[in-house]
Amino acid sequence: MGRPPKPLISRSSTIAASIEIIDTEGMDAFSLPRVAKQLNVKTSSLYHHFADRRELMTEVAKEIMTEATVPEYSPGTHWAEWFVELGLNYRDAILRHPNAALVLVQFLPRDVLTSTYEKCARILDDGGVPTPLHVVILDGLEKISLATTLTDLMRDPVNNREIFPNVNEHRHSTLTRALAANKWSSRELFVVTIRGFLAGVMGLATTPVSGESLRDFIGS
Repeated sequence: MGRPPKPLISRSSTIAASIEIIDTEGMDAFSLPRVAKQLNVKTSSLYHHFADRRELMTEVAKEIMTEATVPEYSPGTHWAEWFVELGLNYRDAILRHPNAALVLVQFLPRDVLTSTYEKCARILDDGGVPTPLHVVILDGLEKISLATTLTDLMRDPVNNREIFPNVNEHRHSTLTRALAANKWSSRELFVVTIRGFLAGVMGLATTPVSGESLRDFIGS
């Protein structure tokens, strides 16, 4: 495909237009011709900045994730509380773009967050978390944050029962009681999940963390 001699748009304006289309019209409406129309240019103009749709989608994913604020770490702050705040910030960034959530699953390259992971590892180190547990925590928190947020987007938890839809109090009596006993909102459940995960991983720190003990712990 031929390219015009002079770029008519910028990478940033193309990414912003893409996010706007996805936010307002959904992923089904997204295409390079649609983005070009939004920018009032020909589709060929996009190829000055992006090789293909995949590259543009990767940049959209990066842009969404960089909206999440990495909190400052103050002396005296418990490292686990810092990670809870970080997780909430990523959750909020994703929820601001619900139609684009699946873009993160398909196109977000981990390397865009490398500097954040480095800061996380330093905070874990300063907090006295054993080094062999760092990757367990970083990898697990990323997966939990993304998975739980996507789950929230698939439902509209107006009340406790809607956390698990289609529950019948006669056929699912135990689950009905559990839902009635739950007083946490979706956001609060997210925090509880993060805290529970961190507490569980730190349980490994009470015993020597060797390759053999880890294999025993996971049953392999």
